[in-house]
Amino acid sequence: MSTGPGHDQSLDGLLRRVHRARTAVDGFRHLQGARNQLADARHDLMLALQAYVDALETRKLPVPWRMHAELKLHRDLFDR
Repeated sequence: MSTGPGHDQSLDGLLRRVHRARTAVDGFRHLQGARNQLADARHDLMLALQAYVDALETRKLPVPWRMHAELKLHRDLFDR
């Protein structure tokens, strides 16, 4: 578990960060020539997901399986 950014934030705030990051990824996905911005947005989404999952785990709350899968997907993208 991480003590990085978002460690002491509310779950609502962390979830809003995830939603904003998803929206950014969707926006850049449809723009021509936005490859670098899309990569940055995906990285930000991975960090937002990680912060939210860490916060859930710290509070001993269940993590939705889809969120685990989404986080794994984004980690795999950056481990290449």
